[in-house]
Amino acid sequence: MNWMRWVGRRNLGYVGFVALLIPAALALEAAGPSGPDAGGGMMFGFILWGLVSAVFFLLNLVLLIRDLMRGTPAAKAFIACALPVVLVVGTLMVEDIAMGLRGRGTDPAVLDDEAAQRG
Repeated sequence: MNWMRWVGRRNLGYVGFVALLIPAALALEAAGPSGPDAGGGMMFGFILWGLVSAVFFLLNLVLLIRDLMRGTPAAKAFIACALPVVLVVGTLMVEDIAMGLRGRGTDPAVLDDEAAQRG
């Protein structure tokens, strides 16, 4: 359990929060309306994730600056500052990869022409 002490409880708590937020947002989405009104559960999850991540980042930035000024080890605060950024960038990369895999074999111009004919 030495690695847990090195990483820090607040960092593990943040990762746990994000891990629990994903199924919670999906459950809210499933319980919500369908059709054009869908998306409220996921949007709530994204907004909550953004707010908590911003507060987490800013508080740990203050702790990082404090640790650097005192000359104490700042690894936990540095990891905590990097976690929200890494998770957001990682999510965007996974989304980009998933959308790229989903779009293989379909020409966007064909999809736009079909949408124009229907609408």
